Amino acid sequence: MVMSSVATADPITAAEAAEHRDRGTAIVVDMRPQVVRHQGSLPGAVVVEPGELHDAFEPGSSRRIPAIDGLDTEIDVVSVKSQAARIAQKIAAMGYTNVHYVVGEYRALRTAIGHK
Repeated sequence: MVMSSVATADPITAAEAAEHRDRGTAIVVDMRPQVVRHQGSLPGAVVVEPGELHDAFEPGSSRRIPAIDGLDTEIDVVSVKSQAARIAQKIAAMGYTNVHYVVGEYRALRTAIGHK
């Protein structure tokens, strides 16, 4: 079967990402480089170095994130602003169907989590 659809990654608000994380319906992935994570951590987020993207998400990888149940798992990506959409798109291109990048990035999500 030939698939002609283009993989997409859509934006998600920080409030939506926090709510989905709290309900247990999404995995928040912090893909900020280590040098940027000095800003602080995101409670409940899975930290992945940008250079480890392939191993962390490739469906056949023995190092894939254990919390990923399947290709329809909601994955909400936080990274530096210039990289988030591109990283989310790369994850979607691996076959994932529910990938988002968080609008407002770390600060917006940290604020949304703090207001819960």
